[in-house]
Amino acid sequence: SILGKLGSTTLMPVARWRPLPATLPASRGVGTAVSSTFPLAAAATSIGSGLNPNANSTVAVPPTPVLPRTVVGAHQMSPLSSGGSDIVPLDDLAAMVERLRIDGEAPTEAIDWMVRRIDELREAHRDQAALMKRSWSDDPFEGGEADNERKIESFELELVGMLQSSTRGLADGTILGNAIDLAGAYKKNYKLDKSEAVLLRCTRHAEARSGAWMVKYLNHISQVRMKQRRDAEAVEMMYEIESLANFELDEPGASEFYETLYRNMSSGLRSLGREDEAAVYFTKMAEAAKIHKKELDWMDLWDLGVLMANRAFHAGRWPEYYKAREIIADALQKQRVAEPNEFILRAKVLSNLGQCYLATGEHDEADLYYSEAYELFDRTVGKSSPLFGMQAWACGNLRCAQKLYAEALPLLGEALYVEVVGDGLSVSEISKLLDQILLCFHEQEGSYSAAAKGVNNNVSARDNHVWSSKSSSSETEPIRRALNWLIRDPRWGELSDTLELAVLGHKAALVHVAARWDQPDVLGDAATYNERAINILQRLRGGTDDESHRWLTQAEAVHRALLSKYSVDSLSSQRSSGISSRGSS
Repeated sequence: SILGKLGSTTLMPVARWRPLPATLPASRGVGTAVSSTFPLAAAATSIGSGLNPNANSTVAVPPTPVLPRTVVGAHQMSPLSSGGSDIVPLDDLAAMVERLRIDGEAPTEAIDWMVRRIDELREAHRDQAALMKRSWSDDPFEGGEADNERKIESFELELVGMLQSSTRGLADGTILGNAIDLAGAYKKNYKLDKSEAVLLRCTRHAEARSGAWMVKYLNHISQVRMKQRRDAEAVEMMYEIESLANFELDEPGASEFYETLYRNMSSGLRSLGREDEAAVYFTKMAEAAKIHKKELDWMDLWDLGVLMANRAFHAGRWPEYYKAREIIADALQKQRVAEPNEFILRAKVLSNLGQCYLATGEHDEADLYYSEAYELFDRTVGKSSPLFGMQAWACGNLRCAQKLYAEALPLLGEALYVEVVGDGLSVSEISKLLDQILLCFHEQEGSYSAAAKGVNNNVSARDNHVWSSKSSSSETEPIRRALNWLIRDPRWGELSDTLELAVLGHKAALVHVAARWDQPDVLGDAATYNERAINILQRLRGGTDDESHRWLTQAEAVHRALLSKYSVDSLSSQRSSGISSRGSS
């Protein structure tokens, strides 16, 4: 594998972290790297849902990627001038030195010194090109899931080839630059475990080079942390980037650098609910942007609209909220003109705008924007991407708000599938989705079956879910597929036996019952989910008022009434009995 080759609701942040411009301002660059460790208080945790864009009925702007594109690129030029301001290309300079050698017009020691110096310049230019390398992470990845996978594989193979032909590994600047670029491509495709693994193996090499290399590294790892919902760590890393940057705003390329950095910091602070601090950094971003922009572009308007919408919504300032929504709508129209082929970003703005309408109960307008975002994510990133999962969940929220519960079920099932196949299983996110799915079953059917009434009354009604009729297979198939995948995923068995996991397992069993899936193997999965819940709860059980005791009472009742004959031991016994009967007949 490539890793082996490398060595051993607020408006949710769903858009993208903007990359810092590709090169840093020219004069002083950035300061010496400080520590690459990020001590956080033990209680520091991320908030909200990475997929649920309506967690508290408001909207969210994304993270963005950082190094300044505007500064001169890595050309094969020497810093020497010839007859004024013309730059002498290194290849021409090398040819001149070779002619001096052939003609004998310079001492050997001088020729050798010039050759060494040209080699050093070539190496410096290769390192500069490697530092700015971002072609992989800048790929739009809009060809659909299969095409995106093929691109990633081709990038991996290219890096493997570099590693195989080098004796220095990540100490080679070209390989280090390409490895960080591959991590960016992984991150863009939400392959977060791979991205993190590559970046962590690059850490000491980026630290050793310090300066701009450390900024490039910190930019990517902070984006990974945001996508992992580790917002506090991401913001701390961005503070470190800010501490490394010691150039003035009026230096060439500096304003673009600071604009992107401050935009990212504003978005990160907003994700933590620190709206006032986010506003400070948005203002700093706008001040930096004024140096190289005549007016706000569509992305600036998007950020401004989201910031205003969040603050106005929570404060109940409705005229300001509606103005913020108009600003986001204006950003969308400008984006369609300015970047007509940038579909993923458009989908993110559409999703934010739909969320603004959902928050005020304007469902038809929300449906218009949500539906277009859903289609764009489906077409560009595919149904396994967290971006698609986020939008499927948002559309499910809308259908629930419209009381169209049957239509919400497949959308919530698609979101659940993304959660269970993605990097890292989130017990809390899966549990939220199962709650919403169970609520849909309950609201869709309207009444309990006799079996459900007899199960248990110790837990609230929404947790006793057996209904009188069967949902259509098209409505529930995405849910069944997700739960079928999860129970067979080795990571499921590796999760810690906590109360939260036990409750999740019991809810998964209840979904099987509520959906009235009648295949024995599927109900066997339900029994397996519930049995794990019972085993955990029995170990955690306290007194009769203990929460684990109440969940255990319910889980055992459901198991006795509905699932015991589908348990692994019971099915094995039935099969053995059947074989014996056939043998004696």
